Amino acid sequence: MFFRFIVIAVLLAISACSSHPPSPGTSANKVASGTYKVKRGDTLYSIATRHGWEFKELARYNRISPPYAVNVGQTIRFGAGTGSAPARTATTAASKPVSSTKMTLRGWDWPLKGGTVIGRYSAADKLSKGIRIAATQGQPVYASLGGKVAFATNIRGYGNLIILQHGTSHASVYGHNSKLLVKEGQTVSKGQKIAEAGDLDADRVQLYFEIRQNGKPVDPLSVLPAAG
Repeated sequence: MFFRFIVIAVLLAISACSSHPPSPGTSANKVASGTYKVKRGDTLYSIATRHGWEFKELARYNRISPPYAVNVGQTIRFGAGTGSAPARTATTAASKPVSSTKMTLRGWDWPLKGGTVIGRYSAADKLSKGIRIAATQGQPVYASLGGKVAFATNIRGYGNLIILQHGTSHASVYGHNSKLLVKEGQTVSKGQKIAEAGDLDADRVQLYFEIRQNGKPVDPLSVLPAAG
């Protein structure tokens, strides 16, 4: 029960997660009516970003509580309820979810320097959707790409966890940290120190690292530069 579909597949919640829109174009493309049925591989975060919503706002509107789990077949509603965003774009955006981003799977860097990969990604194993990198206690953990802190808290099974949002389609996940150095909503640069490595909820000091595109995990080793 160690790696659960990464924080329910990253809330990913992982999370445009501040109270501010993730990009200037998000509100303009916001789906303001209708429903969506959760499919396999979806997360609340990926659904929200594809439809122009902030994930916490969508969670509130659908009364979904932390850790923001969604289930296959569950209906997610869009619209302007109490405390939710206005429906001013219903006629133009209802059938046009956000589908593009300026971010790509290029330019990423290793979140740890000199670490050895001790656990690899497996497309067939839902418990291995990222890689594990050996670390020393307190070793600096860096943002693999510039972005916004969508999530920064302690999650059972992952220790101190950070999720960074990169544009509307990409996210990266950093788990088992001993200390978090950033807060939700903060903008970080590529290579910025965001945490210190640890062994919280792990059998040794390590970093659990994921990259997701449109809510779906990709092999980080196919994206990161060659080691060494």
